[in-house]
Amino acid sequence: MNTTDKIKLKNIFNRCISLFISTVMSFAFLMADGCNNAKIIEEYPEADTTPVVVSEDADIPADDEETTQKPADDIDREYDSIWDTGTFVYNPEAIAWNYREEMKNKEASYKAAKKLLKAVYDRETEFELTADDGFDEMDFNRGIKLARMSSPLVSCVDITMTDINKYEIRYFPELSDDYTELIYIDTDMADVERKYTAFEEYVTETINNNITADDDYMERAEKIYRFLMDDIELENDKMLLEQAAYMNPFVLTLEFYDTNIIDVPETKKLNHWQFILLYDFFLTQLNVKHYVILGGGTLTDTSVESIREAFEITDEEWGWIMITDENDNSYQCDILMDKLVLDEQRKSQKDYESDMLYFGMSDKKRNESLDLSYKIYGMTMDPNRNNTGAQFPECNKDY
Repeated sequence: MNTTDKIKLKNIFNRCISLFISTVMSFAFLMADGCNNAKIIEEYPEADTTPVVVSEDADIPADDEETTQKPADDIDREYDSIWDTGTFVYNPEAIAWNYREEMKNKEASYKAAKKLLKAVYDRETEFELTADDGFDEMDFNRGIKLARMSSPLVSCVDITMTDINKYEIRYFPELSDDYTELIYIDTDMADVERKYTAFEEYVTETINNNITADDDYMERAEKIYRFLMDDIELENDKMLLEQAAYMNPFVLTLEFYDTNIIDVPETKKLNHWQFILLYDFFLTQLNVKHYVILGGGTLTDTSVESIREAFEITDEEWGWIMITDENDNSYQCDILMDKLVLDEQRKSQKDYESDMLYFGMSDKKRNESLDLSYKIYGMTMDPNRNNTGAQFPECNKDY
């Protein structure tokens, strides 16, 4: 890495450390204060189910007709249009189930995230919170973090307070060359609308073309896993890989305000961490219970050069996703490792289909490819899960 890149990397690291410390301090204060004044979300707000793309031929049963029912155990999942109508409808306010669990005693922040997700979906340039909502600055900042983790659309905007309870939304800000400050430009809202609509339609069409009402949650996860491996080209972003050795790469990815993920319908290209976050977003839209995991250890069983190279650059740190089915069985799913293996195989055999070796692994099988010395929740709203002592569901069997 040349001197200029090292300076940039140092500046990025310093900026993110500052953001990280600020977030941790806010969480620490709120966690301490929240014990005595916790508000409980008795019932989560019903998701907005306005369709983006719905086939005119979709068979929507009448109220008295027999329909596919979602499992009785899944009352903690959000509204599921596939179960109810047989057709997926994009949910702009979807928040992953584990974040909702973590936010049950932080109702104000949860509401703020929902309002922000809806405002960005509606392409608003400003929005207002009412005094009755009872927000303070820390509630709102935590709501911004939750919204950014929940949707790549919010990762492309910056939120600025202009007055009490009034905020401005600026789309597609840019980072300065030294990565230390944001540069605001006059954004063409027609371009924002084009990019956002294309991404929402891509998600909707991908799900409706691959998922049926007969698929259970693991089948949903498996089909999207396979589709994304075929549809997306990985870019080897060496600088971002190097940053992973300094700080959580998922947090770093969300702090760059880039449009790479929502540009996928046009470019079909993502770096390693963005690829995992795109899969994470699909799982959230599909109501699939899952955690984003970051772990480190020793690579134990691969001859794939691109995996070994990436693992070395990140200082032996890796990211993947743990998925839980409707029967509460959990499985490790490493879409990045499977994608890198597939790309390697296709160098010599163009039509090679993935063996899905790293989908639905038990803890035992996970350790056959990556002998873990630690793992943490790579994406979480609970600071207690941001350490190596965090507890995970056990993955007792292979899928």
